[in-house]
Amino acid sequence: MADKILVADDEQEIRDLLDHFLKDKGYEVILASDGEQALQLAETENPQAIILDVRMPGLDGLEVCKRLKEKEETKFIPVIFITGFEDNKLDALDMGADDFVNKPFDMVELSTRVQSVLRIRHLTDELERAVAYIEELRKDLPDLH
Repeated sequence: MADKILVADDEQEIRDLLDHFLKDKGYEVILASDGEQALQLAETENPQAIILDVRMPGLDGLEVCKRLKEKEETKFIPVIFITGFEDNKLDALDMGADDFVNKPFDMVELSTRVQSVLRIRHLTDELERAVAYIEELRKDLPDLH
């Protein structure tokens, strides 16, 4: 099963470019044109990673990231910010971003960064499964107190 990537950017050209590029790399791509839609799709589609524009009308990417990281269901989804504004880098990292790429971005670099956060996401998923398994085993143990 292909990893699912959510791309949220208010620029249609960027969404189209990333949609084609990521699909060519074998990913399933979900597109959002604003922050509200990105939040909704992150919750309903459970993507393995999110590529998020910082500046969008309405709910900006920084607030989207903050809200995602506050929710139990979405806090471990890695977020890669893309933006043409270098001054947002520290703010993005403070909000919980996992990586940051400046526009115009190099597609090879972005692809490598996506692979990197996905590798971490898969390890996190394995760890969560292991912890859940240990918790189940604990339930079956007699109380030793």
